[in-house]
Amino acid sequence: MKWEKIPVGPFAMNCYILSCEKTGEGIVVDPGDEVELILSVIREIGVNLLQIIITHGHVDHVLQLKRFQDLTGLPTAMHPLDREYLNQLPQTAALFGLEAAGIPEIDIELEEGQTIQFGDVRLEVVHTPGHTPGSISLIGEGHAVVGDVLFNGSIGRTDLPGASYPQLISTIKSKLLVLDDHVKVLPGHGEVTTIGFERLNNPFLR
Repeated sequence: MKWEKIPVGPFAMNCYILSCEKTGEGIVVDPGDEVELILSVIREIGVNLLQIIITHGHVDHVLQLKRFQDLTGLPTAMHPLDREYLNQLPQTAALFGLEAAGIPEIDIELEEGQTIQFGDVRLEVVHTPGHTPGSISLIGEGHAVVGDVLFNGSIGRTDLPGASYPQLISTIKSKLLVLDDHVKVLPGHGEVTTIGFERLNNPFLR
């Protein structure tokens, strides 16, 4: 599996383009802002996108999602427990002095154990709540795309509505730290890390 990380927007949120090296099919994860930049990278690397995946419903991950949907016509998948964040998106964006592109539509509801396939790549949908009730991770091919659940040396915020520190720590330990040390962690902000590095060095997980 190939991947491209594109930090976008005022919160430097990481959008990812994941693709199959053999077929060129792929998906885009969290195209939350700077839509033209994301589309230009997609054209440059020549990926045939099949789907939009949203790891969770926070404003930085979905601010301009509606515009991306309108321009591409791609179906969008997200866990249903985060739908309320989308309904409140215009008001939430205004609190940060931002303007949302509109309320996005969710075409596919993601659940634990589902499979996302593009070309020869198969990724498992893993429900990883704690940062938000409906946070999901995509795991497979030696990678874990985790949204804002786990970061390089840190974890997702739990001081926001719908978050839970005990639940987030339990999620990380039971869903992510069970993975092999070599698995690359592709977080929603900051630099890519590995499960092994976080197991040894993340102060929240000791």
